[in-house]
Amino acid sequence: MERIEAYAAKSPLATWLGFKAAADAETFTLTFNEAHIGNPAIKALHGGVISAFLEFVMQADLTARTGGGVSTVNMSIEYLSSSRPENMTARVRLLKEGRRIAYLEAEGWQSDETRLVAVARGCFKLG
Repeated sequence: MERIEAYAAKSPLATWLGFKAAADAETFTLTFNEAHIGNPAIKALHGGVISAFLEFVMQADLTARTGGGVSTVNMSIEYLSSSRPENMTARVRLLKEGRRIAYLEAEGWQSDETRLVAVARGCFKLG
């Protein structure tokens, strides 16, 4: 948890996203802000905000695991349902970690964990 907080404290993106880690560091929160709205007609979060949040949670989780720096090599995201103007929660799963590369997956939802808004998969360079 301390490593995640230290990583987030150095990032202006984390501040803008309203990033928060749960006490157990199992889930992460994007705190809703009107600036996160991408389509004012339907009040949906911008896809880039969702993507940035899921990428950031994967980086924060991996940094906490390894204690070293990480950089994104590749990331893909699938948007599964429309978002609403409220907080988003995410959980990260480590798929595989080698000496130089790690693969992670992040799931993002709002209110109902069974109704995913987006799923991201990323490849990250370690060190």
